[in-house]
Amino acid sequence: MKQKVTAKRFVAGAKCPKCQQMDTTVCYYEDEIFVRECIECGFNEKIINDDEPASAPQMIKIKEL
Repeated sequence: MKQKVTAKRFVAGAKCPKCQQMDTTVCYYEDEIFVRECIECGFNEKIINDDEPASAPQMIKIKEL
């Protein structure tokens, strides 16, 4: 099965959590999983967002002016 990977993008001003170098972090999606990676030290973190919303969606009324 082929993985779907988006283009890697640098995150300006971000510090790597491992080596603390600034402007070395790239982010991309790999099969619907968000990946954060440092090009300097090789730190790699995959973030899976499977959380349910805290509450049910609510309908709000907007009054026209």
